[in-house]
Amino acid sequence: MAKRSPKAASRFRLDPAVRPAQYDLHLEPDLAAGTFRGRVAVEIEIERPRDAITLHAADLEVEHATVSRDGDAPRPVRVRRRAADEALTLALPKKLRGRATLALSYRGVLGTHLRGFYAARADGRRYAFTQLEAADARRLLPCFDEPSFKARYRIAVTAHDGEAVVSNSPIEREEPAEGGRRVVRFAPTPRLSTYLLALAVGPLEASAPLRVGSTEIRTWHVPGKGHLTAFGLEAAAQALARLEAYFGLPYPYGKLDLVAVPDFEAGAMENAGAVFFRETLLLLDPAAASLAERKRAAEVIAHELAHMWYGDLVTMAWWDDLWLNEAFATWMAYKVVDDWKPEWRMWQGYEHDRAGALALDALANTHPVYARVRSVAEATENFDAITYEKGAAVVRMIEHYLGAEVFRAGVRIYMQRHREQNAVARDLWRALEEASGREVERVAQAWIEKPGFPLVSIRRVARAGLRVRQERFFSDPAVSAARRRSAWPLPLVVKRGGDAGSAVDRFLVDGASRTVRLPVRKSPPWIYGNAEAGGFYRVSHEPADHAALLGRLGEVLTSVERQALVGDRWAMVRAGRAAIESFLDVVD
Repeated sequence: MAKRSPKAASRFRLDPAVRPAQYDLHLEPDLAAGTFRGRVAVEIEIERPRDAITLHAADLEVEHATVSRDGDAPRPVRVRRRAADEALTLALPKKLRGRATLALSYRGVLGTHLRGFYAARADGRRYAFTQLEAADARRLLPCFDEPSFKARYRIAVTAHDGEAVVSNSPIEREEPAEGGRRVVRFAPTPRLSTYLLALAVGPLEASAPLRVGSTEIRTWHVPGKGHLTAFGLEAAAQALARLEAYFGLPYPYGKLDLVAVPDFEAGAMENAGAVFFRETLLLLDPAAASLAERKRAAEVIAHELAHMWYGDLVTMAWWDDLWLNEAFATWMAYKVVDDWKPEWRMWQGYEHDRAGALALDALANTHPVYARVRSVAEATENFDAITYEKGAAVVRMIEHYLGAEVFRAGVRIYMQRHREQNAVARDLWRALEEASGREVERVAQAWIEKPGFPLVSIRRVARAGLRVRQERFFSDPAVSAARRRSAWPLPLVVKRGGDAGSAVDRFLVDGASRTVRLPVRKSPPWIYGNAEAGGFYRVSHEPADHAALLGRLGEVLTSVERQALVGDRWAMVRAGRAAIESFLDVVD
């Protein structure tokens, strides 16, 4: 396909006055020929009179199209292909308003680029799989291929006997068809965005089901790999139970299939009810898998299952908020796996990821977490450790500042309010404000819209006060003082010593320099300015407090806090902000 200019790809968005309500889709893939045929009837609601309707389609040949309404006989419509916009415009016989049904028959080729509806091979066997995020559902069917156009789907597939068929919903029934084939009909889905549709066809085999509550979990795989499914099933079951408890909502889909795909570009994809994985992230040899491989697989499985609620049940309105989808699921995965396997010390591993994001974000040419997305072509361009790991760290920082239970209460408000709908990041921030009574939106927006992060310097002042100073931290010592002058609304969580052990105090610090008061009469014996390393910033303590921490490091700081202390000191040495001896003292 010829490369299109960014401007041509773009800016094209569908008419919000025309919205789909339900798709009836029937597909007939021919794995041997590498082609497929499809028929789709789309029930639409037209809010304002229209004499033409545009929807997405790419690499599809539409053979026939009709429109009908109110039980009238279908009437043919003229189809104009808009290749540059990956779209079709249907010229209606007359202006329509209200409910109508578009029916299109079409054909396509199973792709070879691991996107859309594509062909795959393993051990001489042929398969077809979907990968539709960000905007490749238009290569499977003519549709309204933007996340805000949620609809219900009734999917049927005509497949050869011996070919398994997996989709988002449980199989409702199967009917014989001519030529050694059968029609597999799936139960209707809840409202979904197009990029979350899933289809797998071919000689796949399924594990025995594992039940969590009323949900059956299965792993689908190519023949001969059934002995590799046990760990993935256990990890999924453990994650599902914890996620249901966290969100306060039962798993929202009729079943949960984990599909090990032999040719798959992404690590995994959160298709509702049918999550697709690269084989190496789902199928593990119990006799040979290392601890690192098990931890990575468990994290990816938990990440994708977190999306069943955050992303699938409640979906971003547009790709601008894809960062939050991924950041939330990244943070949630660590939380879930750590609760399941505390001996794995997941947050210690996460500290390495946070450190990597801090290192990138300290560069002069970093970028903000949030980037305006003007087209689907831009949706994943900025995805790196800043988007995933800094994004997750910002979510974790807000949770740490509000408190875990308050944060969860806000997430539950958000999920209940927007279930099966679309939302924007501000909807989450406002739900958290409602649950906590604290400012969240202004804080969160500043951290995701500004590049970089602060170096937070803390020194004692009279009457149990702390003077908190912040400036932007750069790894390059040559960066000018003028560029360093920057401040964030800082969710500062301080850990301090006392007669009864340690305590934690939370402050929101605005401005380059402010004084906060600890709720104690006398100054504590030691303080640490980033409790549990929950904040996305580096900390510099005055020499006396630094020495007090070093004097009792193992007894007052957790392993994650000690990792952060080492990382902060080394970063300051490299940036010319501390002497190398001070780092060696910490290491010693």
